[in-house]
Amino acid sequence: MELSNSNTSVQAIVTINANQPGITIPFDFIGLSYEAATLPRSIFFRTDNILLRNFVKQLSSKGVLRIGGNSVDNTFWIDSSKAISATQKQIITKNDIDNLFDFARIVDWKVILGINLAQSEPKFAALQAEYVALVAADRLLSFAIGNEPDLYSSNGLRPSTYSYNEFRQEFTTYLNAIRNSVADAPISGPSTTAVYGTWAVPFAKDMGSGISLLTQHHYPKGPPNNPSVTISNLLSPDQRLDYLLQNLRIAAQQQGLKYRITESNSVFSGGKEGVSNVFAAALWATDFMFILAQNGAMGVNFHGGGLGLYTPIAEEINKNFFARPLYYGILLFKLASQGRFLPITISQNTLNLKVYAVLGWNNNVMLTLINKDETQNAQVLIDLQDRITVVSALRLSAPSLSSTSNITLGGSSVNSDGSWTPGSFENIQKSGNYYSVLVPAASAALITLPKLGGTE
Repeated sequence: MELSNSNTSVQAIVTINANQPGITIPFDFIGLSYEAATLPRSIFFRTDNILLRNFVKQLSSKGVLRIGGNSVDNTFWIDSSKAISATQKQIITKNDIDNLFDFARIVDWKVILGINLAQSEPKFAALQAEYVALVAADRLLSFAIGNEPDLYSSNGLRPSTYSYNEFRQEFTTYLNAIRNSVADAPISGPSTTAVYGTWAVPFAKDMGSGISLLTQHHYPKGPPNNPSVTISNLLSPDQRLDYLLQNLRIAAQQQGLKYRITESNSVFSGGKEGVSNVFAAALWATDFMFILAQNGAMGVNFHGGGLGLYTPIAEEINKNFFARPLYYGILLFKLASQGRFLPITISQNTLNLKVYAVLGWNNNVMLTLINKDETQNAQVLIDLQDRITVVSALRLSAPSLSSTSNITLGGSSVNSDGSWTPGSFENIQKSGNYYSVLVPAASAALITLPKLGGTE
């Protein structure tokens, strides 16, 4: 398959060191996030929702489903006296919990379950945790107490003077109540937004001995009406993310914890038309996930649901589903990330090209090339030192960065039943001492290098 266009090409030589595998990418790195309001009387998370099951399983054989969002603090366990004044839609019942965890069990995913902190009481949180532990301990990754408590004051859930110290006291009360009912209950937190320095970092120190997972949310752009929220800026380097991950990694390591980004997407407050729902979001997502994995994160949960602009799996009114562009970026990461990172060197990189190498468990090497440059092609020369002879490529492409359809991975789109099979693998030919692959502007390619890291 010959690819060319009128854009200029920039050459980059990539050398892979297959003898020094590093960080292992967790098998359950991929995750999805949904609002807690999805649960009450839901026909969504049910074992007979075969289409959703197919879409979820296609993304990962062992992922993490997070139930949370702002609505977690507006949903009530049925045993709560608060439920009397709540509408029926806001009440979470035992049947809702059964459906959720049965769904998780059949797709073989774990669950992070949000608990109402802002408007419930510790005793009801303990009752809910007790029931979950009874029926679904095998599927539970953690209970998440509250959601984005750093925004409680601006959301009208707490006074304007509400501080981290007050949150920590409330969190501790809930944690103790849950643990009194379920002694070994896994609990995560603080699930805050951009204020990691004054919330998540001290929280790790103060609560590290009591939690099982440090959690944080991250949206690189927003709000949607901000003129700076553009495709170009979404695809630009995210320095704020670098600082966030550095601080989370250190804070977690000091307490012997792991950390996870439990809610994320391209643009907060629901996404932006022409940015979150287009092909650019796919390229962003693949790169974003690799950055997280390189920095020791245990995974990421992409927030979504319904027909939302940024949801990976879109649900139509007739209960059918389709893959948004973001879904393809996650799917590419799945194919490229089953193993350990390998160190690479790049001769020069004057364009927005990101390169990641992973030594797979089958000793194949997966080299991911993400050309986020909008105008320049990347002519990538792969230095293999004559160790193999057959190299193949699987391409992620679309008509343009702003495309909402006609997106393909390996020449194929995700079908309406959630199935996907690559239609074409491209053989990469040797050019002198290198294998040369053209990665057009605004596209990505997964290069498979058979048995580069080991023997048969």
